[in-house]
Amino acid sequence: MKELIKTLLGDMVRKIAPNFRGEILVEIPENKEFGDYTSNIAFSLSKILGKSPQQIAEDLVKKLSSQKIKDFARIETKNGFVNFFLSEECLQHQLKEILSQSRHPMSKFLRHWMSEKINIEFISANPTGPLTIGNGRGGFYGDVLANILETQGNKVVREYYINDRGGQVLALGRSIKLAQGASLLIPRIEESAEGGGRILGISKSDEKNLYHGDYINDLAKQINKELSIEEAGQKAVELVLKTYVRPVIKKLRIKYDVWFSEKSLYRNGIYKKVMEDLMQKDLVYEKDGATWMKTSELGDNEDRVLIKKNGDETYFMSDILYHLDKFNKRKFDKVINIWGTDHHGDIPRLTGALKALGIDLDYLRIILTQFVRLISGGKEVKVSKRAGTFITLEELVDEVGLDAARFFFLMYSPNTHMDFDMKLAKKRSQKNPVYYVQYAHARLCSILKKFKIQNSKLKITSQNLKLLNSKHDLDLIRKLVEYPEILSDIAENCEIHRLPRYALELAREFHNFYEKERVITEDKKTTTARLALVMATKIVLLNSLNLMGITAPEKM
Repeated sequence: MKELIKTLLGDMVRKIAPNFRGEILVEIPENKEFGDYTSNIAFSLSKILGKSPQQIAEDLVKKLSSQKIKDFARIETKNGFVNFFLSEECLQHQLKEILSQSRHPMSKFLRHWMSEKINIEFISANPTGPLTIGNGRGGFYGDVLANILETQGNKVVREYYINDRGGQVLALGRSIKLAQGASLLIPRIEESAEGGGRILGISKSDEKNLYHGDYINDLAKQINKELSIEEAGQKAVELVLKTYVRPVIKKLRIKYDVWFSEKSLYRNGIYKKVMEDLMQKDLVYEKDGATWMKTSELGDNEDRVLIKKNGDETYFMSDILYHLDKFNKRKFDKVINIWGTDHHGDIPRLTGALKALGIDLDYLRIILTQFVRLISGGKEVKVSKRAGTFITLEELVDEVGLDAARFFFLMYSPNTHMDFDMKLAKKRSQKNPVYYVQYAHARLCSILKKFKIQNSKLKITSQNLKLLNSKHDLDLIRKLVEYPEILSDIAENCEIHRLPRYALELAREFHNFYEKERVITEDKKTTTARLALVMATKIVLLNSLNLMGITAPEKM
């Protein structure tokens, strides 16, 4: 319906303001007094036409109303907005459409983000320990975004980027060797007046880079003590992925198509070409034995090191190579990165470098997820039962359940800080949002099971659906009609939190309908129509839960 309204308004705008190049916005207002859909197009045209928004809106309403479009009961204006009210006939037709396709509805008007080959990289935690609750936020977000993009016809590749080289691998190796009893991992020299010195061992600054926790001791027991620090680090990375990452991701019902090794970037030929391009563009220079990039000329606040004086490439260099591999070698149309907020400073240098190397930044989207704080009974939870210093993602899921964990993480926009209420997540009551939605699905199943109704056996006619004309009938249908548009919007703007919120609103609308209207009546045709409405609601709610990776129980 949004796209129909945009088309109608677009035809009008081209006639009265041919030079208008802005976007025509159509939204679903929270207050239904302002229609099922509303547009602020009159405000955008005000300066161009030299008229007030209300005058322009009145002209648009007059022209639109004269067309007598059957999808709208009426078109009105208030305070400069153009408001559209769907007709009963339109709502009943949309209900029949839902019943005819039990799978995810697709928008007939695919937008510029649609029908493309898209890479989504998410979680990508350093393979130096168990996944944390912060990883859960990006993990569930990326998983569900991929699901939704696929409903719109896109080919999506879910990717985990493995940081299996560099400083953190050496730090992990040192941590392992220390746990194995090695005492002189990093020599620190105390100078004497005579100019000599003695080896003291690991300094306090070095200790900051080491990893601690019971899992380090577990890894140390599995790794040969004869291995060097670097070899021990590489072996530990393999074990972390095998023991603490892959099994947990599987347990969380998160899917990946590709596990991409950072080491492979330096074996595929991209590295040499990038360095040649950077030198040709005069974007690199040598200083203090290191190779620097002129990122201060590309939007960053200072220049950054690409190659350290010891010859090791930095993470910044790997990031450049990784994204060029996606765009130039693997030919993705869109690349979406879901990063933690601690990577905020990496964005200007990366985007500046990619733009300089010919990448169109319109096809790169970086989404930052803010911090998560665990609370229970109003108090912050800090101590882990197992690791001693942090709560792992697996521990949280074991405590509250996967469905609750997924729903709670998905409910919040990634750019907001999140308090995860463990006490609420464990409640089996309608105060718990995921329980409330699942209970609605169970109730829908119960109604249909009671009367042995299956979609294939439910004979629906347009004549019967016309009997769905009460306020509560129509309000529930209105909410169902929003579903394909919610998916289309999320695919474009990546606002995943809109899906769990929609599921809550749909569950609330259904509970309200069920309390106010009788599904089974003495009139057989009305009963059939109401059962059709129940079936359609079940279809949409089930699809919503499936996309979020949340179970849809048939009884509770």
